[in-house]
Amino acid sequence: MSRHLINEHGLELKGEESSSGRQAQLHGYASDMPGAGMPFVYNRERMIIKFGKFVIADELPFSFGESPNFEYFDRVALQPQYRRVHRNTLKSHTQQAYYAYRGYIMKMFHTYHEYGLRKKVISLDTPIRWNSTYQLLHDAITYRDVFTDMYNESRIDGRFITNYHWSLAKIIHDILETFDNATHIFSCVYEANIHMVILECIKIICTIKQTSMANPDPSVKDLLDNMKVKWCAYFNELPPIYVIAAILDPSVKLQGLTNLLTFSNEQLGVNFDVPSYVNKYKLILERLCQDYGAMIQPQPVGFSTGTSRSRFIGPILKKRPHGSGPSLSSSSSSSLN
Repeated sequence: MSRHLINEHGLELKGEESSSGRQAQLHGYASDMPGAGMPFVYNRERMIIKFGKFVIADELPFSFGESPNFEYFDRVALQPQYRRVHRNTLKSHTQQAYYAYRGYIMKMFHTYHEYGLRKKVISLDTPIRWNSTYQLLHDAITYRDVFTDMYNESRIDGRFITNYHWSLAKIIHDILETFDNATHIFSCVYEANIHMVILECIKIICTIKQTSMANPDPSVKDLLDNMKVKWCAYFNELPPIYVIAAILDPSVKLQGLTNLLTFSNEQLGVNFDVPSYVNKYKLILERLCQDYGAMIQPQPVGFSTGTSRSRFIGPILKKRPHGSGPSLSSSSSSSLN
C-alpha cells in the first residue's frame, strides 16, 4: 500500500498503517481539489458536519449514515476510523451548522455599507406568487457584490459565482420585469384597466422576441422557447371581454386591434385569421348598439387621457394594412373603426 501511494500518487507517508486500523497521516496530496498539499488528519466532528452538508445537498435521509453497507465501504475504501453516524447525531450537527452559517450570512449583510448599499430585508421566493421570483432577482442583482463575496468565500469545491451567472440572472430579471409591470397594472382596482390587457400582452411578446434574438446563449433560448410554448397555449385565443374592451378603447378601436393581433401572431409565428376574428366581435358590438340604441339616448363621451404607449405599441397602432380595413354598415358602430 505504501509503495503504491508513493509511486502512483506522489504521496509521502508519515509512518505506516497500524494493525489497529488507524489511518496514517498523508502529506503532499497531488491534486487541484481544495486541501491539496496539506496534511490530512481525520476528525470525526468535522466529518459529521461535512457529511450533514452532503446529506442535505443530495436530499438524503438522516438515516443514511446508519447504513452498515456505507460504513463498510467507507472503512475499507476511504477511512478505517469511520464509524456509522446515528440519525439524531447527524440531525443535531446539521442544525448547528445551519445556525452557524445563518449567523455568518447576517454578519455579511451587516457590512452592506462597505459596498455603498443601504440596509435592506432581502425578499424570499415563494411558490404561491410567481412574481416574487422577479423581486428576488431584483434584490439579488442590486446586492450582487455582497452575494458574490459571501457565496464564493464559503465554497470549497471551486464552483463560484461569476459575471456569467449574473448576466443570465439579469436577462431573466428583465424578462420577468415586463410580466411584473403587467401584474401591477392588472391589479389596480380604482382605475379601468381591462382595455390594457392586450397592449401589455404585446409588450411581453416583444420582450420575449427581442431577448431571443439578442442572446445566443443556449440556456436562454431554451427558457424563451418554453415561455413561448406556454404563452401560445394560454393565449391562443383571447377571452372575449379583453377583445371587446380593446375595441371600445378610443386609442385602439377595430383597426388598432387588427394591427396588434397581426403583429402578435407574426412575432409568435402563429397562423391566425385575424380579420375574421376581429369581424366576429364587430358584429357582436353592432347588435348591441342596435338593441340598446333605441332605449338609451346617446351622451357625450369624454375621452380619457389614456396611458403612455411604449416604443412597441405606438408604431403598431398607427400602422395601416394594405387595402381597405373592415367597413361598418351602421352609423351607430362607425366610431369603433
